[in-house]
Amino acid sequence: MIGGAYRTVGITSWTAHHSLPETQNQSTAGGCREGVIMEILDSLLNENADMVARISGAVLSRLPIYRRMARDDLDAGVRLQVEWVLRSAGSGSTRLSDDDLAAFSAFGERQQRNGIPFDNMIRAWQVGVESLVSGLRQLSGRWETEDGELWRFTESMLASSAVALSETVTGYRRADRDAVEALDAERSRFVRAVLLGLVPSTELRVRAEMYGLDPAAEFVAARARLGDGVSQHGLELALGIDGAVPHRCGVCAVVDGDLAALLTEPPPRAVNGQIGYGPPRKLERLADSYRLAARALVTVQACKLTGAYDLESLGLRSAVAVDLDMGDLLRRRYLEPLVAGGNGEDLIATLRAYLACGMHVESTATRLFVHQNTVRYRLARFEELTGTSLRDTEVLIELWWALELSAMHM
Repeated sequence: MIGGAYRTVGITSWTAHHSLPETQNQSTAGGCREGVIMEILDSLLNENADMVARISGAVLSRLPIYRRMARDDLDAGVRLQVEWVLRSAGSGSTRLSDDDLAAFSAFGERQQRNGIPFDNMIRAWQVGVESLVSGLRQLSGRWETEDGELWRFTESMLASSAVALSETVTGYRRADRDAVEALDAERSRFVRAVLLGLVPSTELRVRAEMYGLDPAAEFVAARARLGDGVSQHGLELALGIDGAVPHRCGVCAVVDGDLAALLTEPPPRAVNGQIGYGPPRKLERLADSYRLAARALVTVQACKLTGAYDLESLGLRSAVAVDLDMGDLLRRRYLEPLVAGGNGEDLIATLRAYLACGMHVESTATRLFVHQNTVRYRLARFEELTGTSLRDTEVLIELWWALELSAMHM
């Protein structure tokens, strides 16, 4: 309850703020206008406890979800609203003190943490304001008042309520952001632990069900590269994780700078991004799938590909991308002699086209827009500079390896 000394000061400030006409500040047959407003507000304040009980009861009746909050906690929030709105309306000032800011913000946070939906919080606040306005109108009937006076004071109450609600909303949204960040952090820890094989089997089922995952199902591990104009949201859509339907196709998190995911099915090939994915595995063996997904992503990047690939679709290129020691050896054996012998770029381009055309001279010549004899000369020049034969299958394989590695580093 607000003290009587405060109430008198509040009313004096209100009348000064609204500058009542001089004729209304003097005694008349109908009584002192300033005194009338003061008596109405004083009655509202004296009935504070009853009003808090009525408002809390109305909130619980219209919005049963508020039963999630302890009644004492709800009453404290309603009391805060009633007392501050009346205090502010009486003084004509809607400036919140630091203590007021903290109190309203904390009330918003408590509602969010008790699971009160945002729209229900707004509706509950409206119930409180409606009750205050109704109480003001009922009390004003006991005294002779002019509509203008009552309306101006009602406007002050509404303005004060809007300011207090704004800070309550700020606290609610801050708690909402904190909760989302906490959930994201926990999900990231879970995804990382599963993909690295760090979740004990005794916990795996319970933790999987928390994120809407079937512990008995198989999942595909995927790893996607962020950056270069590819956003996390865009990759989530590409992976089939629909934010509007939580965990419809799995869960994902940022792990070591990449987007890591557990998916119920492989992502589509044609996506805007670089994604590697592994074979289907049960959750307890998903670390194997993730290891292969990471290797696939390395190959996708090395080959400058766009889309989603697994090791099967990448073939030997995954070995080329990973085994750099062998690649360097083959590069020195088959490509460096060509560069040293002169006209190396033409020779290398011809060898690439020759292998791509199934080792058909005619098709190679057509692709390069040169004569067939030019192709034959360049192939013979390769054999001369390297001391090898293109009729040797092993030479062809090693040459292909060297050319693939060279293309990855172009």
